[in-house]
Amino acid sequence: MAPLLLGVVGCGAGSGGGGAEEGDGSRSDAKASEKANVSGAGAKANGFGVKELREVALSDGDVDGRSVRRMNNGLAAAMGKDSSIADPARCRPLDNMLAYGSKPAPKAFVPLSVDMKGSTFADPKGTSVVVALSSHDQAGAKQVLAQLRTALAKCGSGFESVNGTYDEVDERPVSGLGDEAVSYVMWGGVQGENAGASFTVVRSGATVVTFNAINLEKPWEVAKPDPAVVKAQLAKVEKAAR
Repeated sequence: MAPLLLGVVGCGAGSGGGGAEEGDGSRSDAKASEKANVSGAGAKANGFGVKELREVALSDGDVDGRSVRRMNNGLAAAMGKDSSIADPARCRPLDNMLAYGSKPAPKAFVPLSVDMKGSTFADPKGTSVVVALSSHDQAGAKQVLAQLRTALAKCGSGFESVNGTYDEVDERPVSGLGDEAVSYVMWGGVQGENAGASFTVVRSGATVVTFNAINLEKPWEVAKPDPAVVKAQLAKVEKAAR
């Protein structure tokens, strides 16, 4: 059984502004500009709220041939949490990520479903990608990636949890995404399946973006997130954080 499809991104744009023009004599304008710059820098380091996160999440028209849908509030409320009771405990970061959660929990979370245009429940087409955007402060975002790396190093033989039994976890090579990234496949499922759940988790500044793909036409095959979806989402996050 594939993991729940969901996604999150957090971002924002810092305010800019030069000092008062020479000969202006306006110290208050210069101070206001300085304050705006400090505020912007702080926002980037401390993460972004729900409004900013939604603004940088993908929307229809951002990726050719793809439709983008924000998860409904009920589904989103069940995601992005630190709720794992997996055994062994060292594997809980991987278990949490099945529902796009982490410890520390994000301060804002926006999940999206990105599908091929024309794909429906009755007639599924191609690969569906859950994009989960999570906003932390810088330290928290780094901690999420560090914990995943530690779990990947120690949980190759799998784990058990309420989300299923996973017999194997394979780390996959990944590079050139965000500030840092991990990629892996977890083999298992809820009712004895041996399906592969593929995750690519990227940190860009204080935002953690998770990509989880499933081949709707061949769900037993391991799918990779569409590179165009990954590129477009990370570009929006990075642009907003400049």
